[in-house]
Amino acid sequence: MFFSTLFCLAGIYVFAFADFIAITQIMVYVGGIVILMLFGIMLSNRNVFAVLTEPKAETNLFPINVIGGVLLSLVVLAGLLTIVWLANVGQLQWIKQNTLENISYVGGENSAHVLGVNFMTTYLLPFEAISVYLLAVLIGAAYLARRKRVR
Repeated sequence: MFFSTLFCLAGIYVFAFADFIAITQIMVYVGGIVILMLFGIMLSNRNVFAVLTEPKAETNLFPINVIGGVLLSLVVLAGLLTIVWLANVGQLQWIKQNTLENISYVGGENSAHVLGVNFMTTYLLPFEAISVYLLAVLIGAAYLARRKRVR
């Protein structure tokens, strides 16, 4: 679910003609954040997860929380389907006007080129300041992770 949400958001950026932001979305979030989550799970205290692996004495076939979750999901799905069914999209004024005038939207310049030129001219100093700050944060995180703990 998490991966599909991130990829669908990148698809929305593609439809908005922001191809650079879409690729950045995939590279940063799907690549970086997921790996960060994996490291967080791998480096966490294993004793905390021992509670989750212990077998429970009682096993119900349908616990109350599962029934409640399914009912809530069905209510939300029914509400969304009702809204979609009752929405008369064909009667919206802006859709009628664009259909009659045969208007289509096309992207302008390549957004990666425009962003690259702006990064290396107008926003060079903030870009470098952020890179130095992120380097300092990375060094600090490595120092805190390697520090020996006194027990």
